[in-house]
Amino acid sequence: MMNQAEEAKLLEQIEEWNDADEFSRCIEAIEAIPEQERDYLLTLKLGRAYSNLAVLGDHAALGENAEVDGDLLRHAIDLLESVRTQGENDPYWNARMGYSCLMAYSSAATAYEYAKRWLSLAPDDPDAQKLVRDCEKYLEEENSLELDWKEREKIIRRETIPPADDDILGHVKVHIDQYFGVYTQSLTDDSDPDHPLEIAVIPPRLEHDYYTLVTVGLSRHRMGFPEDRREEKLERAELLINLPRDWKLTKADCREERWSWPIRMMLATAHFAIEDPEVGLESRTTLDEGEDGIPFAENTELRGEILLCPGVFGTDSFFCRLPDGDEVNFYQVIPLYREEIQYKLEHGSDALLDLCPDESLEVINPHRLNVVTDREKISYDPAEMDNAAEQIKKIRALHLPVDELDACNRMAFFLGWAMKRGQMSNPFLSRHREVVEAVRAGKRPDLRVFILDKLDGKLSTQFFDRRGSGFAQWYAQDNRSNPYIYRRDCRNIVLAESKDRVWNSIAEKDAAYLLLPYTEEIRQSVEQLLDERYQQYLEAEFADDPEERVARAAEGKPAVIPDWDGPLFCYASDRVAQDGCKVQIMDRLFPEREDMGWESGWAFYSGDEGDVYGEGDEYYESHCGFYDIRDICRIDPDIIRFLNLPYGTMQMRSEDGAWYEVIRDDEGEEET
Repeated sequence: MMNQAEEAKLLEQIEEWNDADEFSRCIEAIEAIPEQERDYLLTLKLGRAYSNLAVLGDHAALGENAEVDGDLLRHAIDLLESVRTQGENDPYWNARMGYSCLMAYSSAATAYEYAKRWLSLAPDDPDAQKLVRDCEKYLEEENSLELDWKEREKIIRRETIPPADDDILGHVKVHIDQYFGVYTQSLTDDSDPDHPLEIAVIPPRLEHDYYTLVTVGLSRHRMGFPEDRREEKLERAELLINLPRDWKLTKADCREERWSWPIRMMLATAHFAIEDPEVGLESRTTLDEGEDGIPFAENTELRGEILLCPGVFGTDSFFCRLPDGDEVNFYQVIPLYREEIQYKLEHGSDALLDLCPDESLEVINPHRLNVVTDREKISYDPAEMDNAAEQIKKIRALHLPVDELDACNRMAFFLGWAMKRGQMSNPFLSRHREVVEAVRAGKRPDLRVFILDKLDGKLSTQFFDRRGSGFAQWYAQDNRSNPYIYRRDCRNIVLAESKDRVWNSIAEKDAAYLLLPYTEEIRQSVEQLLDERYQQYLEAEFADDPEERVARAAEGKPAVIPDWDGPLFCYASDRVAQDGCKVQIMDRLFPEREDMGWESGWAFYSGDEGDVYGEGDEYYESHCGFYDIRDICRIDPDIIRFLNLPYGTMQMRSEDGAWYEVIRDDEGEEET
C-alpha cells in the first residue's frame, strides 16, 4: 500500500508523462498498483490515459483524422463509471466523461449532459464552455440532418411510380423502401461494365440507428439450382449490410480501405454469383480471401462471411414477390473471424449462430468480440430475454429521469401476465410457487423486487412452460426472426403518452421503453397487448399443433406422476399419444438450453411407426409432436419409474415386456 508521499510523487510523474503524450507509460505505472489499492484519483487518471491513448496515441501517433480505438475508449468509460459516486460532483470527472462519450458515441447527447454538468460546477472554465458549444453544434447538425432525411423520404415516397410487371429492379426498389427504409442516395459499382450494380444507401432511422446498404441489380441474373429445388425460388437474390451511423461513406472515404472493405466484401459476393451462376451463393456461406485467409482490411481481423436472412427487419423482408410468381431473396452479409469460419465448417451454421448474441450480427463492427475465442467475455445465454443490469447501464448513460428499479417494469408486466395464465415451467413453480399463487390470487406483489432479488435481475425463457417459452422467444426476446417486438411495443406506449416530449437524441428516444410507468393503468394496457400478441403467436405457430389434438386414449384417466417435478412436456409419436399404443422405446436427450424450462427431453415411441407411417423425415414432421408427459403416463403407467433417469438414457421394451437399457458408444451409435 502506497503512502501519501509516494502517491503524490506518482501523480506528479503521471502528469509529466501525460503532458509528453506518453499515455502507455501512465497506464503501465497505474496498473502496476493492485486494483483494490487504487483510489478515486488514480482511477480517474487511468481512465484519462486510456481515453487519450484511444484518441491520440502515444506522441500523437494516430494523427488528427485517425480512427478512434473504440475498445480502449469504452474501457476508459467503464473505469470512469466505476467511480461515478465519487465523481458526479467533480468538474474534472464530468469533463473526462464528456470528452470520452463525445468520441465514443455517434450522438453528442450523452456528452452534452456531462458537459452541462461540468459547466454548472465550473461556470468560468473556458474548456467547459467550449465543450458545451461543441456538443450543441453536433446536436444541431444531427437534428437538421434527421429532418432533411425525413423530408427527402416524404418526397421520394410521394413521387415513386409503381413499376411495370416486368421491371424486376423497380419491384426490388419498392421492396427496399417498404421493408428496409427509403434510400436517399446510391453508390455505383462499375468495376464490371458488363454487370453494373447499384448500392442503395439507407440512412440511420429511428427504428434502426445505422446505415443499411442494399445491392440493386444482382437479381437481374438468375443463379443455377438443381431441378428438384426450383420450387424454393432461390435463383434471384440481393445482398445487404448494416454499418454504424458514424461510418464514413463519402466518395473520398470509400477510397480508403478501412471504410470501404464491407462494401467490397458485399460486392465480391455479388460478382461471384454473377460470374459463376451455376454455383451461385450457396457455396458462398463462407469466404476466405486467399488460402491464408487474409483479413478484409488492416483495421480488422474479420476475413470471411456468412449469409443470413435479414431477420432484424422481419420475415416479410426476406423476399420480394414478383408479378410473374418469381421471388427475389435478400441476404444479409455477416463478416466472420477465422475461428468462427472454422467452427461453422466443423459444427454447422446453426451451431455457430447459437454462440452469437443477436446484436453482434446486426451491425458490422470491425473490432467485435470473437464468439469462439472470446466466449467467456461474451457470456451469451440464448435463454436470456432481458437483463436489468444492462438496462440500468442505459438509464445511467442516457441520464433518464427514472428510478433504476424501473429497469424491471416491462419484465414485471410480462412475468405477471404469464403467471396469471398458467405458463410457468414446473421447475420455476417448485421454487417460486408462493409468488405465483399470490399473483394469481390478485395480491399484486412488486414483481420488480422479486426479479432483482430472486431472479438475479434476469428474465429467461427457462422460467416458462412450452407455450410461454415459445411465446417469449417469438415476442419478448431479441432475435433475428422477430426482433425487438415487445420492447418496441412498450416504447410505442411511452411515445404515445408523451407526444410533446423533446428527445435529446435518437438513442434516448429509442430507449423510451425504459420510461414505461409502473402503474395499474399501464399494467392493464400491457396485459391487453400481450393477450393480442399471444393470439397472433398461436395463429402463426400452432395452426396444426399435435398438442391441440385430444389424446383420446388418455381420456378419463388420473394424472398422477409420483416424484416428478421436472418439465412437463415430452415428445411422442401419434401411435402412442393418439392411438394409445404401449411405449416400446423411450429416449431422453438433453434439450436445447433455451428449452430446459419446459422440455423434459423424453421422447416416446411405439416401435412400429415406420410400418404405419413410412420411414423418413416426413414421419417425424407429420406424426410426432409435443405432449404433456402426464398424458403419456396415463396411457402407459409402466414408464413412470424411468422418468428420473438422466439425460442420455434410452430404454427399450422386449417382446416379453421386459425393459432393458440401450448403451450408446462414443459416437452416439446404439450398443445393446
